Amino acid sequence: MKSGIFKVLFSNQLTTVLLLLFAIAMAYGTFLENDFGTQAVQTMIYKAWWFEVIMFLLVLNFMGNIFRYKLLRKEKFPIFLFHVAFIVTLIGAFVTRYYGFEGLMSIREGQAASEIVSQERYLQVEVTKGDYKETYEQQLNLSFFSQPDFDLSFGQNGEVTVEAAAFVPQAEQKVIESKTGGAVLTVVTAGTTGRENLYLQSGGSILVNNYPVTFNNPVPGAVNIYEVDGELKIQSPVELSFMIMATQSGGRLPADTLQDLKLRALYQGEGVAFVVPEIFEHSAVVYRQSEDQQKAKTLDDLLFVKLSDGEIQHEVLLPAFDGNYSDKQHVQLGAYHVDITYGPKPIQLPFEIALNDFELIRYPGSVSPSSYSSRVTVIDGEEQFPYHIYMNNVLDYRGYRFFQASYDTDELGTVLSVNSDWWGTNITYLGYTLLGIGMFLTLFWKNSRFQTINKKLSALNAKKVASTVVLVLGLWSGVSAQETGQQDQQAFLNNIKSSYIPADKANEFGELLVQDLDGRIKPVNTLSSEFLRKVHGRSSFALTPDMKLNSDQQFLMMQINPMVWQAVPIIKIDPKKGAAILETIGKEETKYLAFTDLLDQRGNYLLLDLVEEANRKKPAERSNLDKELIHVDERFNVFFQGLTGYYLKLFPLEGDPENTWFHDKYEGEAFKGEDSVFVKRIMPMYYQSVLKASRDKDWTQADETLSYIRTFQNVKGAAVIPSSNIQRAELLYNKLRLFNHLFSFFWLTGIALLAVAIFSVFYPNNLLVDKSKIGLTAVVFVGFLALTFNLILRWYAAQYPPWSNGYEMIILVSWALMLFGFSFYRKSDFVVPLAALFAGTLLFVAFLDWLNPEITNLVPVLKSYWLKIHVAIIVSSYAPLALSALLGILTLVFMIVEKKGNERLFNSMKELSYISEMSMTIGLFMLTIGTFLGGVWANESWGRYWGWDPKETWALISVIVYATILHLRLVPKLNDLYVYSLASVVGFFSIIMTSFGVNYYLAGLHSYAKGDPVPIPQFVYWIVAGVVILAILSKWNYKKLHGQKS
Repeated sequence: MKSGIFKVLFSNQLTTVLLLLFAIAMAYGTFLENDFGTQAVQTMIYKAWWFEVIMFLLVLNFMGNIFRYKLLRKEKFPIFLFHVAFIVTLIGAFVTRYYGFEGLMSIREGQAASEIVSQERYLQVEVTKGDYKETYEQQLNLSFFSQPDFDLSFGQNGEVTVEAAAFVPQAEQKVIESKTGGAVLTVVTAGTTGRENLYLQSGGSILVNNYPVTFNNPVPGAVNIYEVDGELKIQSPVELSFMIMATQSGGRLPADTLQDLKLRALYQGEGVAFVVPEIFEHSAVVYRQSEDQQKAKTLDDLLFVKLSDGEIQHEVLLPAFDGNYSDKQHVQLGAYHVDITYGPKPIQLPFEIALNDFELIRYPGSVSPSSYSSRVTVIDGEEQFPYHIYMNNVLDYRGYRFFQASYDTDELGTVLSVNSDWWGTNITYLGYTLLGIGMFLTLFWKNSRFQTINKKLSALNAKKVASTVVLVLGLWSGVSAQETGQQDQQAFLNNIKSSYIPADKANEFGELLVQDLDGRIKPVNTLSSEFLRKVHGRSSFALTPDMKLNSDQQFLMMQINPMVWQAVPIIKIDPKKGAAILETIGKEETKYLAFTDLLDQRGNYLLLDLVEEANRKKPAERSNLDKELIHVDERFNVFFQGLTGYYLKLFPLEGDPENTWFHDKYEGEAFKGEDSVFVKRIMPMYYQSVLKASRDKDWTQADETLSYIRTFQNVKGAAVIPSSNIQRAELLYNKLRLFNHLFSFFWLTGIALLAVAIFSVFYPNNLLVDKSKIGLTAVVFVGFLALTFNLILRWYAAQYPPWSNGYEMIILVSWALMLFGFSFYRKSDFVVPLAALFAGTLLFVAFLDWLNPEITNLVPVLKSYWLKIHVAIIVSSYAPLALSALLGILTLVFMIVEKKGNERLFNSMKELSYISEMSMTIGLFMLTIGTFLGGVWANESWGRYWGWDPKETWALISVIVYATILHLRLVPKLNDLYVYSLASVVGFFSIIMTSFGVNYYLAGLHSYAKGDPVPIPQFVYWIVAGVVILAILSKWNYKKLHGQKS
């Protein structure tokens, strides 16, 4: 019996089940959090007893496997380190869970604090009667799904009871019909967050602007509302004025005078204003969780508690809000006095922190924070010392860690995150270290699984075989501007032609510096490129087939003659999705609209009502027309800002603390004396000189005027302008546009190389085929070098590693994919072409306008060396995992076309599975190390190495998914080539969810746009359907030929 229990407990089947349960629970938790909030998922899953049981069983399972597989032997040492590392890491998590704590400390400038507000919530009760005093404290984790269940007794004979009634998270009042209920008044007032609807029950009272208002419950000093013979009356201790909203007529309510209550009238007095719009008869006021996600963030959670001494009973409402103390509720039960509260509690520190100065630095000319920090003094008795706390620079003192978390809105106070978890953190870090060492040794240890696969692959003598794979790739091609056919627009085009500006002169204008809306200083060339791509959908503009303008030419010509450009069809529209738009404005089918096409004769915007209606809809409810309306509206507004010259903030204000730059149409008195005259007059002078030069071909005056502007920038903006080398690098990056060209290059060379690999199977000793393979591989390698160069160039131009946003992440994955493709070049002829094809596809995705290709400023938390380490490793891990998935797809395709007795093809499938497993192993190691280094980054940045944020949770889910896939071979019924190949494909969906799904469908810390989720793209369903069909067909043929053979 006992041996049977241990056999199950230490089995690989249980390992697989536990890992899958662990991953499924976490995946469900991320969606649960998105719908019901953090507190709900914490109580339901992450802090639930059964979730900890899973982790405890995993620890026992890992420990048992150490002895079962005799991992203490030298040849198994790396695997031993793996198991020990996970055990140590989980032990560290348990220590953190039960012995560590977190909180917040708020300090105002010039003041000191020694208390923190706990992250956890507590029920605290104090019962007194004469000399009798009893206190009680219990941590309560409550949520929508986890209602309170306690029944406490106090008093000398246990006569005082405290019983849980209900818990309502993010509670707001609702009025419901009730046969036993009385009348309820709606009271509308202005609160801190805008309009507030309050409900006043008969016999109750509420606070309106901190002023008591009662209903059938008169209280001296309050505004009292009565029901007298079915009529509503009002009496106030102070004089109020009123205005009836419908008629705009008004009057006065003298102090202590009883009058009829005017419904839907605004009553105002000193410090109080309210409207009573309606009364509900036979109703009751209840609390429900708010359905408005934005409003819910500002609402208290409410715990309802029943207090009784056997004779008297009270129901007490206890509000709680994270980061704030909750006031004690005082209740008198006969001779007993009860103080009760629920929420975060104060934790006293053995020392004080004094805030000397809070510093907030913004990006030049922007309201976006570049960094913020606190200059503090630690006061511990006689010992005092100063310290500078800022993002990624932590104060460690006496077992406590202080992190820069936030700040007060008036910028005169700081909010520090406080953490006390020395043992848990360091035990976990030890686990991370052991894990990293074990993974490194696995790759090179003589008898490791990785080396075993490598030997099998080298010993495999089967010929390389592949089925013919047809890839139909639609290359995106742009379209030229549509000719309107209208005489007035043709005249405008002729006008533009006559003032044509040569590319080299426009490019000189593009070398000027400009400050964008985020405060970043960049070349005008970057701005013009962003502008044209946003408005026109291309990086160049064809006025006519024989006149193609680059972005600098278009932008400068538009500044010189904005009236003419209003009539040029340049604003992109999808003629199919936007057919109703074209019908609304009376245009025939076209791909481009002029600015004037969207205005009526009076200059009114024709799409205003349609756009407002589309914006009011939730993203998931928007039709293709709604989306196109929003896109066209955005392009229209961007073009309008470009026409007005608003974007050309060319002139730095010397000595400005915010380093703000201005355009020449600025209002106010920012510039003084000669500077003011220069800024106001230089641009019109330049435009006139350019217009003159375009006609008489003498550019002397225009060049001279441009040099004045450049000198003004260099002198007045010396404090913030980038170096000349950085400027040249960005201009070169914009000019080359290598990322945009390389996707078609990798597609074409990948297809050609794949075709050569197929021919090499049927013509293994053909000299032409072999030379073609070598030559094409060299060509692909040149493309890889170009990709590497452009990545480094972007890094240098931006002055931070290029993997901080979605666009850069895709570029990095494509680069890493090519790197791993060449790493496995000698193992199989299929690796490099597949890597090139997928890299090209990723670059094509990055090219599409639904990702942002612009170089932007970093938010403060990203200004860390951990960004370089954590993000680079974790994003690069996607490449070998993607390669493993591609090889899995190719293997499944081979299974479909395989015929009986074709041993060569079967051996090739085994070859691909070996490469796939090696690639997956490397990817899993990188993903695991990157995930845990992300925990280190989080701990060093904001004091929590693991917070169950959806992004980090899905990264862990991906780790577990791939660890499970690699362990499937240890489960007899799952040790199958088909199962592994399919799992390598399906497993990659966890990576897609980690890298993209979380950002677009879940509200995590790593997600920048929260709110309603966007709809799932239709192509996702087609991909899933394709994988299902591939899985069914390959299984049917493979099992027919091989059964369980692997």
